[in-house]
Amino acid sequence: MDLRELIYVLSGVLDFVGVTDVHHGKRVAHMAVATGRALGVTGERQATLFEAALLHDIGVSTTREHDRLIAEPGYPDMRRHCRRGEAILSRFGPLAHLAPIVAQHHTPWFQLRTINDTVTDDMRQAASVIHLVDRVDAQLAGHGAADPLALRRHVLDRLAQTDARLFAPDVVAAFRTAAASDALWFGLDPDALPVALAPLARGGQYHTLSAAELIDVATLFAGIVDAKSPFTAEHSAGVARLSVCLGQWVGLDPEQITLLEVAALLHDIGKLRVPDHILDKPGPLTRAERAVMNRHAYYTHHILAQITGFESVALWAACHHEALDGSGYPFRKDATTLPLEARIIAVADVFQALAQTRPYRPALGLPQIMEILEQMAARRILDGDLVALVAANRVECWHRAVEAAAVAA
Repeated sequence: MDLRELIYVLSGVLDFVGVTDVHHGKRVAHMAVATGRALGVTGERQATLFEAALLHDIGVSTTREHDRLIAEPGYPDMRRHCRRGEAILSRFGPLAHLAPIVAQHHTPWFQLRTINDTVTDDMRQAASVIHLVDRVDAQLAGHGAADPLALRRHVLDRLAQTDARLFAPDVVAAFRTAAASDALWFGLDPDALPVALAPLARGGQYHTLSAAELIDVATLFAGIVDAKSPFTAEHSAGVARLSVCLGQWVGLDPEQITLLEVAALLHDIGKLRVPDHILDKPGPLTRAERAVMNRHAYYTHHILAQITGFESVALWAACHHEALDGSGYPFRKDATTLPLEARIIAVADVFQALAQTRPYRPALGLPQIMEILEQMAARRILDGDLVALVAANRVECWHRAVEAAAVAA
């Protein structure tokens, strides 16, 4: 598994947070690299700039915060997501070098130029580039579906009127050079972005992930998903712990258990495309809201299936709402086509969700959880053998799904 490919694909999940504006990270990366070229940034420095730009908003999980960051240049909590992003990246060694850049990508140049203890000259330059093009993309977003090229003069005029202390002077000059090319603006089109970025996604230093690093990356992105709502904190981690436990009990081999854990950690990654007001609604969902909510499993598959070697992981993760009787979603699989690993995640997902407080009900106790699981098995929604396994080890399952999360908190 190549880290570059994994990060490029999973960066698309961060773009889901915008719900209707789903390419912010990639647009910022496209403009950042073009600006970097005008500055003479190549090789490993270019790869670092590209990756930092893709992941610059890794600290944003909610639609609410994304919308304010785009619409309000003076948003008072602008730096908070930078600090969250720094903390997330710092915890994963192969990406820790991006943390200082992400931490400073909204720091005005007059402050950034004086930071010497943790930020190198290259980091300062990268942060200033991302800061500038992030604000450019926010301007473009404010004009809806207008052709980016048609807005070039407006963008450059606004840049000329901006406080000169906000961005490094050489970065401003480099962006103007890059902006003179029509290709910069044409490359922002949704159908052009993947083509423009593909060579960069394949470039840079190849890093083969170990099993432990793969789980670390999945844990990193699971935390972003779980942070979207106060009601789902630690949900993905709890589902993964219980899934691993069940996988071991049914005799899966170590490699299968690693992939099962990754699939369980990422099973709800598509929920970043669900608006906050639907995810946190305290009452029943309308038919239209339910349709939006149910799409999350499809989007989970859509993202994960793009990763080479993740075909099984994508299927297991996306099928956590499928049912043995064929009544589930998104693919209407049934007992004849539903893999064991997907059945395990489905059982773990229901167990952990019932044990958590949700906006429409309080957390349930173990007896109530087991009653619901057994009813769902009787109706051929969940796998009866797996539910029986949970019943025989109910206290251990409770510890795996809930109490470990409480200790971690």
